[in-house]
Amino acid sequence: MRSLEHWRIALGALRANWFRAILTALGVVIGVASLLAVSAVSAGAQAGVAKNLRLLGANVVVVDGEFITIGTTQTATDRVMTPADAVAIGKLPAITAVAPHQDIEGIVVSAGRQKANTWLVGMTPTYAQIHTRTGQSGQQISPADVSVGRSVIVLGSIARERLFPHGSALGKTVRVGSHEFEVVGTLERRGSLGGNNLDNQIFIPLPIATRVLLGGINTRSIDVRVRSGGEVNGAMDSIGTLLRSQHRLPASYPDDFSIEDQASILKTAQQATTTFRVLTFALGGIALFVGGIGIMNMMLVSVRERTREIGIRKSVGADPRRIQTQFLIEAVVLSTLGGLAGIAAGIAATRMISAILGWQTLISPTSLIVAVTVALAVGLFFGFYPARRAARLDPIAALRYE
Repeated sequence: MRSLEHWRIALGALRANWFRAILTALGVVIGVASLLAVSAVSAGAQAGVAKNLRLLGANVVVVDGEFITIGTTQTATDRVMTPADAVAIGKLPAITAVAPHQDIEGIVVSAGRQKANTWLVGMTPTYAQIHTRTGQSGQQISPADVSVGRSVIVLGSIARERLFPHGSALGKTVRVGSHEFEVVGTLERRGSLGGNNLDNQIFIPLPIATRVLLGGINTRSIDVRVRSGGEVNGAMDSIGTLLRSQHRLPASYPDDFSIEDQASILKTAQQATTTFRVLTFALGGIALFVGGIGIMNMMLVSVRERTREIGIRKSVGADPRRIQTQFLIEAVVLSTLGGLAGIAAGIAATRMISAILGWQTLISPTSLIVAVTVALAVGLFFGFYPARRAARLDPIAALRYE
């Protein structure tokens, strides 16, 4: 019963000075809201990185041919990857799979009256294995399709919906330029990676893309899977040395290729996100500290205003510990209400970030529990000194206080 009386008195004291209490709790509200929003953004970013790593495939290195100028008299030349390059890379000790592919971005394809602006990939079956492409219906590009050079095509989910919105695509015909392809399969949804929609892609056998559509045998890119994550850097160095030898580049010439570990790029982005998270947590901590000082200041003012009340209670035998508990409860109630308001503000801010910026955000139950716990801790820590001061007031001096 006495504990209920403490809570009633605490709420009554806050209600009597509600505007001052709101201003005092603003620091806690801002601190908790910022911590919650940053946690949600950070968790969403980490989930996005994990998703992108799954989309890339494990330990994948991408080798691209580049445009360079050799010497002072030659023009820029497209130094592409040759079949011999792919074979040589596949013989390196740490390499488990090699997938040369030729991409054609922004190509318009048609199926009857339906058209789609899509991304064409000339590929081998190894490409699907490296990037863990999963079929939805039909089949994927097979070794026989590549070796014979069959005019078959596999559609991503968005490309399928645009070309065949009213029925199954299997067995239908898709026209790419003047060449027709039979649809043999469709793929499950994958999402986006680095701004590229992986579902708006179509896949054909590599020889058809290089020889029929482009009139050559070389490719622009080679995707390589390394045996383990610890061997990626060494494999990249070995590939670089090998390709310079394959392309017979003098020591003074720059590389006519680039080698990227896409997973490391995503991890770098994740590190930047972590740095941002730490900085914002620091700002949220400062806001909580300022809010805690505000709570302490308000409680000291409250103790001063209620000095005669404290003196009367102590003169009639009130236990100092109960007086201390009374003021601690007021501080905790104030900080907890600020924390709850901060949670509401943080959830609202998180939803606005997702809606306006399109960022992925995740609010976990753990973050909500931590937010409430932090608010309680702020109230206890910064409310202890005023409560202790109230409990130690001399009753005679308190009764004389005007």
